[in-house]
Amino acid sequence: MVTKCKATTAAGAPCTAQPLRADGFCFWHSPAVAAERQAGRRRGGRARSNANRARKDLPPALTPAELQQVLGSVLRGVIGGRVAPNVANAWAALGRTLIAIREATEVEERLTALEAAAAEGQPPNRWRA
Repeated sequence: MVTKCKATTAAGAPCTAQPLRADGFCFWHSPAVAAERQAGRRRGGRARSNANRARKDLPPALTPAELQQVLGSVLRGVIGGRVAPNVANAWAALGRTLIAIREATEVEERLTALEAAAAEGQPPNRWRA
């Protein structure tokens, strides 16, 4: 005779899974493995996130031309039904972030050059005769 899990489902029906533990509960109901189940749920959630799926395809560094090419490819994939719209949204967010980082870096470099020129008491290069 096949034994069944001692737990009941959320609907109140008896669980029909076979117990794999000595405590008479299946993996899904055993209190002994609650932490293991929780850790598995967290890993699964992270693995399925849009950011993680996009990160798998992201090259290490993108020039503006490469970024445009990648986003164009993603758009064609959405139109062709090969890329889910939510994945395309993740790519678009990453693209906006890359552009913002590049712009902030350029502003920081220009500000550093201006501060260095001001500390020397000299006008910036573009103002010199």
